[in-house]
Amino acid sequence: MSAQSLANLSLVLQAIIFSVLALAVYARLKHSHVRHAILMGVAIVLHTVAIAAIMIPSLLSMGNLFHNLLTRLAFVTLTHATIGSLVELMGVWLVASWLFNTASVEKCFKRKNVMRVTVALWLAELILGVYVYMMLYLAA
Repeated sequence: MSAQSLANLSLVLQAIIFSVLALAVYARLKHSHVRHAILMGVAIVLHTVAIAAIMIPSLLSMGNLFHNLLTRLAFVTLTHATIGSLVELMGVWLVASWLFNTASVEKCFKRKNVMRVTVALWLAELILGVYVYMMLYLAA
């Protein structure tokens, strides 16, 4: 599969993940905490698959890109990867902590600020990822 095909697949997967996140937020607003947690778990699993199957191989294939870390593309890509890794860790921790204590919604409420930061970082990562895609494949 070509690099652009993988990038296109990643972009579609990110749109799906964003949709799942939006549904999770909607479920939370409707006080459906279990549905919210399940949807967030699905988003994390999809994010993990995207990282392992598409993004890491894509990043490794861009070796020539990183010969000069001062380029805008290298900086944006590394920032995207760093924020994405942080989002992954935070998301896995949040979902795992819920899975090990599903009986206590109150404990989840105590993590509300961490959840908000995670979603904000996830959106920043998504925006940077789209920007990287545009720099690589839409630049004329």
